[in-house]
Amino acid sequence: MRILFIFFALTFSAFTFAYPIEKSIGFGLGYTWTESVFNDQVIYYNDASETPSYTDVTNSSQPFSFYSNFRFHKYYGVELGYMNYGKINFDKSLIKTQNNPAPNTSGLIESRVRDAAISISGFYLSHVLYIPVSDAIQLQAKAGVIIGNSEYSDLGTLTIEAQGPDTSQQVIPSVNASSEAFAKAHLAAAIRYLSSTNTAWRLQLSQIEISHDGEQEIFTQWFTQLSYEIKL
Repeated sequence: MRILFIFFALTFSAFTFAYPIEKSIGFGLGYTWTESVFNDQVIYYNDASETPSYTDVTNSSQPFSFYSNFRFHKYYGVELGYMNYGKINFDKSLIKTQNNPAPNTSGLIESRVRDAAISISGFYLSHVLYIPVSDAIQLQAKAGVIIGNSEYSDLGTLTIEAQGPDTSQQVIPSVNASSEAFAKAHLAAAIRYLSSTNTAWRLQLSQIEISHDGEQEIFTQWFTQLSYEIKL
């Protein structure tokens, strides 16, 4: 509820100003990288323990954004746009072993391997503070809210091995997918270069954090983008 209140406050605050002295549209491409926090503790059961491990946390797909700027003052404006942070790919293994099986009986080993992906995108609205450095260069500090969804997909296999006199193996494939809506505070910083009277280039860094509660995973994704703007 608090996030929604901030969103509406940001939306309607723009209309308290006079007609924008400057309007522009822009499109940006860039690069993302990810910091990840996983639930990597060994979990103990009555007769078994489960050990997780993670590998190959990478970013794939091309992140992008498009937006409109409404500048009401030399030092202040509002930006409305859409941002796609790209996709995070990673592998996770969970190995569950039976502790101290009874004599002359088989111990069980369960191995669950996930090939997972998370994609993050949404619409955002931000206050923009302009800090002139020179006639052609400006710094921008942004604070607002982004409303979107995170798409989660998981291709996995569960392998159950029985060890002992009766050795056997069972492989079970699985497919999981989910989508979760979110509304989050959104921060960004940028440097803007006016290449001509009606065009500009912008280099921006933004950040978002997404949690996957089902697997107790947290992803902090950074997006560095180079954008081209055209004054309307």
